[in-house]
Amino acid sequence: MKILVVMTAKATLHLLDGEQHPSGFWAEEFAVPYTLFKNAGHTVDVATIGGQTPTVDATSIDPQFLQWVRPQGSADTDTASALEYSRVIENTPQLRNPIALETLGEKDIADYDGIYISGGHGAIGDLPKSDELAQILRWAIAQDKPLATVCHGHTALLALRDGEGQWPFTGYRMTAFSHSEELVTNMAGRLPLILEAELTRLGARYEKADAIWDSHVVVDRKLTTGQNPYSSKALAETFLRQLAQG
Repeated sequence: MKILVVMTAKATLHLLDGEQHPSGFWAEEFAVPYTLFKNAGHTVDVATIGGQTPTVDATSIDPQFLQWVRPQGSADTDTASALEYSRVIENTPQLRNPIALETLGEKDIADYDGIYISGGHGAIGDLPKSDELAQILRWAIAQDKPLATVCHGHTALLALRDGEGQWPFTGYRMTAFSHSEELVTNMAGRLPLILEAELTRLGARYEKADAIWDSHVVVDRKLTTGQNPYSSKALAETFLRQLAQG
């Protein structure tokens, strides 16, 4: 099988107070699914807007920071995890030469078995603003392709509209990075959008884990969503099962 991984190319996020906050893609949300996809024998392509090389969020490979983005009481594997994420990123040639989203056509999308949208706060800055990405996702929906997205990857869904101007995921159950989780980041009150609020406004039936940072994955029809970085493994495993079902 063949999977397209869509990633943010933004290295910073423009906050409401004017700060260009260092950002990028979140390491766990790429490295864990990518490894599981490859171990399952799938071909994996990486695509960004403009074919720009994506930047890893430095805090997502910092063992001292990772303790704050996993559930309370979970095993402390932060040092080993950071090293593994870095190893995967350094040994993935697709990250150094990604496909430009703008070069993908309807027939190209037909060749993929599914699309996975990786996250990171950087995604807020470019994914919802790309007409080309919106078109790719419209083609994928029309072709009944399984879609998966984690954390802030959901921003790619915000600008989608069908032929009648409606959001295609109205009424879908889904999860995403929660407002509660945003409130404990150092960007609280300064973000250009709150994903939980945006998805709810558009008509999603939003749900989340009982405690912040816990893993939570939701499947509704061909859409699989994960709440936060800690959800990456369960999300990828669930998505693989979706792909196997066709």
